[in-house]
Amino acid sequence: MYQKLVCVFIGALLTFSLSFHVNAKVRGEAVVTTIKSEILNESRELLIHLPNNYSRYKDTTYPVLYLLDGQRNFAHTVGTLDLLNQSGMAQEMIVIGITNTERTRDFTPTYDESYNQWGISGGADNFLDFLEKELKPYVEANYRTNNYAIVSGHSLSALFTLYALQERPELFQAYFAFSPSLWWHDEVIFPEAIAFFASDSDLNKYLYINMGNEGGNMLSAYERYAELLNSSERKGFNFDTELDTSESHNTTALAGMSLALQKQLNSLRPTGAIIQKGIPAVEQYYKDLSAKYAFEAKPEYKAVNHAGYAALNKQDFDSAIAIFKKNIARFPNKSDAYDSLADGYEANGDLTMALEMREKALAMSYKENVENGAFKTRLANLRQKIAEGTGD
Repeated sequence: MYQKLVCVFIGALLTFSLSFHVNAKVRGEAVVTTIKSEILNESRELLIHLPNNYSRYKDTTYPVLYLLDGQRNFAHTVGTLDLLNQSGMAQEMIVIGITNTERTRDFTPTYDESYNQWGISGGADNFLDFLEKELKPYVEANYRTNNYAIVSGHSLSALFTLYALQERPELFQAYFAFSPSLWWHDEVIFPEAIAFFASDSDLNKYLYINMGNEGGNMLSAYERYAELLNSSERKGFNFDTELDTSESHNTTALAGMSLALQKQLNSLRPTGAIIQKGIPAVEQYYKDLSAKYAFEAKPEYKAVNHAGYAALNKQDFDSAIAIFKKNIARFPNKSDAYDSLADGYEANGDLTMALEMREKALAMSYKENVENGAFKTRLANLRQKIAEGTGD
């Protein structure tokens, strides 16, 4: 009897497990491919992750995050980005993880024979050629990009990230440098960096740079670079520095990625004062942003949504509902957009339309693969409100 119960329990557990795996869906789509590089004279494997809504919004274009040390940083970056996407705290973007072959060669700007045990150094310019002339054109030809590009690196690849900023700033609009090895070759990067940040021309870029508890020449070089950033007066240049001694050299990319993604988005967002002025001001802001950063900037979902709630708070119900409808037109598969429109209708006393939108939000949440507990609660509360006749 005991054995029979065990078998029944295991069978039920297996059935539950299989059911879970059948119903559960990983958000987004991962692709592994290979690009043949004539510049590097080798093939390079790419780890590519497409946004959760990539296949659902056929006309939407996306920023691209070019992730150096791809095999090491791809999984945690994609997971962090997806978590932030679900809360509107980071942009949806295409992630291109670039795997390494000869890491020291590709990420160092000069040859230093002292480090030959790591591999031959000094190939950063060649790797920049690869990014500019082969990889970026490949990605732009095969995926829906909006011309906004981020490059992200850690340690030696963070050194490369900063080198790319000063050598070819036209390649990327944003740069993430986690624990950069700025000490390389007696801090060889600094003379050109000093001249670069002393220029009086516009530099419409964003930089996030951090450091952990490394100490020694890692820390001193970082502090020198941070001072250089703080003294720079280049127009349009935004940056954030983070010194977090609770993190080690091996974890600064993991901890810093979340902050970098959030702060990068904040560098592009309109202020609350602009949002309060309404949709025309928001749309003008994004037109100006497109010209500033040379990419196709469209009003972010959350910025438009906030403008809708700003109108709602002023009891301008018609404007609020029109704004929420505008967001649905842009994002017809986004469950939160219907939930917001339901708020507008409910505040205006139109409970029938509010109910229809609450039901639509819940149904859409399953297709969008997002947490929907709040949608269920709001729908239940509205149904009870209608049943009790308390909406008048």
